[in-house]
Amino acid sequence: MRLPAKETRHAGPRILHVSADYPNPHRGRTTTAIERLVKSAGIGDHVVVSLNRTSLPWKTYLIDCGETDGIRLFAYRYFGLPMGLGLAAAMRRVARKIARVLEAEDWRPDLVHAHKFAFEGIAGLWLVEYFGPGTRFFVSVRGESERNVFLRKPGYRALMRRIAERADMIYHVSAWFLSTYHRYVPDQPAKERLLPNIVGNTVPDLPSVAAEPRFATVLHLDLRKRKGLSDLLRGFADFLKSNPGIGLDVIGPGDAANIEAVTGEIRQLGLSDSVRLRGGMDGKTLFTHLPHYLALALPSHQETFGMVYLEGLFAGIPILYSRGTGIDGYLDGIQAGVPVEAGNVAEISQALTELYRNNSSYREAIRQAGKALHERFDPGAIAAGYRSDIDRFCPETILRSAAE
Repeated sequence: MRLPAKETRHAGPRILHVSADYPNPHRGRTTTAIERLVKSAGIGDHVVVSLNRTSLPWKTYLIDCGETDGIRLFAYRYFGLPMGLGLAAAMRRVARKIARVLEAEDWRPDLVHAHKFAFEGIAGLWLVEYFGPGTRFFVSVRGESERNVFLRKPGYRALMRRIAERADMIYHVSAWFLSTYHRYVPDQPAKERLLPNIVGNTVPDLPSVAAEPRFATVLHLDLRKRKGLSDLLRGFADFLKSNPGIGLDVIGPGDAANIEAVTGEIRQLGLSDSVRLRGGMDGKTLFTHLPHYLALALPSHQETFGMVYLEGLFAGIPILYSRGTGIDGYLDGIQAGVPVEAGNVAEISQALTELYRNNSSYREAIRQAGKALHERFDPGAIAAGYRSDIDRFCPETILRSAAE
C-alpha cells in the first residue's frame, strides 16, 4: 500500500482525513458530504482513511484503494465493540495503525482533519500528539453521533475537552447541537464556526413550478425507523381524513425485507391508493422531480444535517422537518416550512395540513429567500472558507510546495 511517490504528490500541505462516513468500494452506501468537502479543498496532498467498524476481529482489513481525483484513499475496517464499548481504546488502535502506514511511506501530515468529534476525533488527537506540535488539527462536530457520547458517556467528557483544546478549528456541521456541545465544552469562538454540508443543486434563482397534489419523502428504507417513516405514514393517514385525494411518494432504495415491511404498513393504514414507493433515484432525476411536489416531509428522530432538506428547498418547495435535529438551526429568518416534534403524529398531520393549505405562500416565501439560502449554503463559499482555513494554518507548507 504505497502513498503517492514524492514526484507525483500534489502542491500544498499534506492533509490526512479520518472519517467513518467517506465512501469507499469495500463498504455499503454512505453519505457523500465529507467526500464533497475534501474534493472542494482545491489545495493540498490529501490522504483519506475511510473507517468502518466490525465486531468480528477476523473481518478487519486495511486496503489501498489507490488515488482518484488527486485523493489517496484507504479502506480500513477496524475492530471495535458495539454500543461504544471501549471506544477510546479502539480509536487509539486505529490511530497507531494509521501512523505506521504513514511512517512506512515517509508521509508526515501537516494537518489532520477528524470528521467526527467524539469518534475520529480521539484518533485525530492521538495522531497530532504523536506527530508533534507542528501538526495542525481540524475536527468536525456531527451532532447525531456526538450526542450519544456526550450524554451517555460522562467519563469521556474530559477527553472531549482535550480534543477541543488541541483543535485549531472546530466545525459545527449540526447547528442544532451547539447548545448541548457547549454544555460540556467551553465556547471558543475564535476557532469555532458552522460548516454546512455541500449539496448539489444550490442555485440563487429557485424554480417556480405548479405543485401536483402529492407530498414526497426521501430516505433509504433501511433507515426508515430513524427517519420517522412510520410516524409520517400515520400522520399522513390522519391528514387524509380532512384532505382526501392527496398522495405521498416514498423515494429511496431499500432491501427486500424493508420494502415488504413498508408495503405492509401502507396496506394496514389503508393507504395503498395514496402512497407510492418510487424506489431509488440518482441526483439528477431527483432534482427534476422535486419541484413538482407540495413539500418534502421527513420527520427524522436523529439527523446530523440532512442534505435532502436543502435539496427540497433548492427545488423551491417547503419542508416538514424535526425540531432539534437535522437542518434545524440553519433556517432562522426564512419561512422554509414547518418544524415538528419527532414522533408526534398529531403535529405531523397538522404540519401536512398547513403545508397543503398554504402551499403557494410557502413556495413564494422560499422563492424570495433564494438569494439568502444560496449565500448560506453556496458550495463555492463553503469550499473557499475551508481553503482559507487550510491556508491560514499551513502557510509554510504552501510556500514550501511553491518553492519546490
